[in-house]
Amino acid sequence: MNFTLLAGILMLAATVTAQNATFLAQFLQELQNLGLTSLANVSSHINSTSTGQSLLSTLGTGPQTIFAPNNNAWAGAYSNVTSSSELLAEVLSYHVVPGTFNVTPTYPNTSVGRTLLNASDLVFLEGNKRQVLAWANESDGRISILNQNTPVTVVNSTTFGNLTVHVTDAVIDVPGEFTAALAANNLTAFTAALQTASLLNPLNTIHGVTIFAPNDAAFAAVQNLTAAGSNATVLANILKNHVINGTSVYSGNLLALGSGSNETTAAGEGLGASFNSSGGYVKGGNATAKIVTPDIILWNGVVHIIDTVLFNEASDASAASSAVSSASRVATSSATESGPVGFTPSATSASGSSSSSSAANAMSDLLYTPLTHVGIAGAVSVLAATFGGLLVL
Repeated sequence: MNFTLLAGILMLAATVTAQNATFLAQFLQELQNLGLTSLANVSSHINSTSTGQSLLSTLGTGPQTIFAPNNNAWAGAYSNVTSSSELLAEVLSYHVVPGTFNVTPTYPNTSVGRTLLNASDLVFLEGNKRQVLAWANESDGRISILNQNTPVTVVNSTTFGNLTVHVTDAVIDVPGEFTAALAANNLTAFTAALQTASLLNPLNTIHGVTIFAPNDAAFAAVQNLTAAGSNATVLANILKNHVINGTSVYSGNLLALGSGSNETTAAGEGLGASFNSSGGYVKGGNATAKIVTPDIILWNGVVHIIDTVLFNEASDASAASSAVSSASRVATSSATESGPVGFTPSATSASGSSSSSSAANAMSDLLYTPLTHVGIAGAVSVLAATFGGLLVL
């Protein structure tokens, strides 16, 4: 055991119970045995912060899944992370997921677990929930972390006591804001529509949001429809029917919607989901869309990219308000989650890529805008002009 590691263990012993200190000493030695010397030294370094002490005292207290960056990963880590003990402790908290995950599904099916990250400057979820991490098996059998600017792959896995340790080839990025996710995933038409409807900033700041984002091909399809007239309020309501306000609904949670229950959109309309051998689908109004990229994690919720615009101009202000109030009560009273969030569908899509990038921002509520009925034809013309990042009203 080297001197640096020994000194780190002595510092840890001063801040945790004797039993936990013994476990940590053994675990740090195991990291050394695995060649993860940088992670072992980093773990000692974060003990100078309250966040780091809290993280270290939690290790080994129950079944946990740990994503452990190897030495090369730390060599390529962002300098603003490695130079700040507090930020380093927060980032490491995002690498620890309480619970056991016995099966990693093949993309586009995903595993989603709630991590130990709950920093007020990095997480803006409903009910002050901890941030989630999403991962999946690629077609070649490798486990990849989703929503990463730098690809992160599991290169080795082992167990130590009640810990499952997945060694990764990069440090995992913490989720960011919604606007960054839109840009990273080339959702130019959806971005333009949200800006025109004055919804982009509110979606960046809601605490807890689920967004079903049509890709550019979906908007190209409605461009073929022609109609006279346009109305920005109708556009806003159509877009709000792609949003669940106050609740982060991940893939595992969507399965519950397939059993007959609905979520309520920000426009007050019902939204359902279903899964079969070809993948996952959402339905709003008379439109059904396939989820082509699931679980893009934001710092305030989640985005699922879909292949069709859910063309529903209906709205119900009372239902929208009630749904937000209900979501707030549920989020505040919910128990601490361990293991998979929701559960994972058994169906596997025939195709798909896990390449998606994360992003999101902080604080308020999505305001409800009453619908002015101008008919579906007028709304079609508004959506039709959106493709290519341009919106003509």
